[in-house]
Amino acid sequence: MSFEAKHLAEALQQMFTTSDHGWFSSFVAAMDGLTAQQAAAVPAEKFNSVWGVVNHVRFWQEAALLQLQKLPVDHEALGAANGWPSAGKSEAEWEASKKQVVEANAKLAAYVAGLSEAGLNEALNDSGQWNTRHHLIQSMIAHNSYHACELISIRNMQGLFFDSL
Repeated sequence: MSFEAKHLAEALQQMFTTSDHGWFSSFVAAMDGLTAQQAAAVPAEKFNSVWGVVNHVRFWQEAALLQLQKLPVDHEALGAANGWPSAGKSEAEWEASKKQVVEANAKLAAYVAGLSEAGLNEALNDSGQWNTRHHLIQSMIAHNSYHACELISIRNMQGLFFDSL
């Protein structure tokens, strides 16, 4: 394990799950406290539901882990050809979706933590400059952060104000 890999793994997991956030809100904090009905509600045309975003983030964390391992990514097997698996309906399904997104994040972070410096800098494909594991991991950190903010925005649009700071 390299120092950089450990740092990236901590960023992936802590920014996603921490409750002692200091100056930012984690993805987990932003999805907590919602019922299945609230999570499935779409606040306006061309917006997503909280649940849709949760499933999307789970999907891409699982896809990224496969990519980092240089394994094929079967979008259908992960839940949707377009990267946006649909929301369910029941409280049990909502609880399962929340659990799955956290587990996917933990698996991704654990894999990243074990990478060597050479492994981080290894190319994943022949697409050019932005094709290393390091770049994909940084992209996932940005992706998760973007969607944490989206969850907060959706909640606020629904009047389910998020006030964690």
